[in-house]
Amino acid sequence: QNPIENEGTYPLPESQLDRFLLKVSVGYPAREAELAILEGHRDHDPLADLEPVVSVAQVNGLAAAARTVHVAPALAAYLVDLAEASRRHREVAVGMSPRATLALQRVACARAAARGRSYATPDDVKAVAEPVVAHRLLLRASARSERRSGAAVVEELLAEVPQPDPRPVAHGG
Repeated sequence: QNPIENEGTYPLPESQLDRFLLKVSVGYPAREAELAILEGHRDHDPLADLEPVVSVAQVNGLAAAARTVHVAPALAAYLVDLAEASRRHREVAVGMSPRATLALQRVACARAAARGRSYATPDDVKAVAEPVVAHRLLLRASARSERRSGAAVVEELLAEVPQPDPRPVAHGG
């Protein structure tokens, strides 16, 4: 169930929200796409026509490739700096957990691997920070009453925390 002004049937506690790797909003389809949806569902179920686009082996291979992506010590320190800054932020009651920091590293590595790189960069971290982190931050009541969002706080953190040099550091892999 997705009521408009609620998080679902029951709001999840922070500890459960922290277990979701990403939160991505897809928004509404364009007018033409919505018309195509209506047409496609008129006389049959289009889900019955779906074919796999990748195999289980390919998914496992992509996951394995992401695990081999190098994270320089300076980039790891940047991840921890972001986490610590979230915990001190004036509008945040509960900041990034160690699980959130791990998730941010994993998704940044997956992004790097998807782009054919064997190393992660600050830009990888910045590109995935909002969907990985925003839903994990518990904002103070004062921030919520001002309609502040976790996404806005993530933007501030990325702007405030100094990032390391984006050039890859030589490594053994």
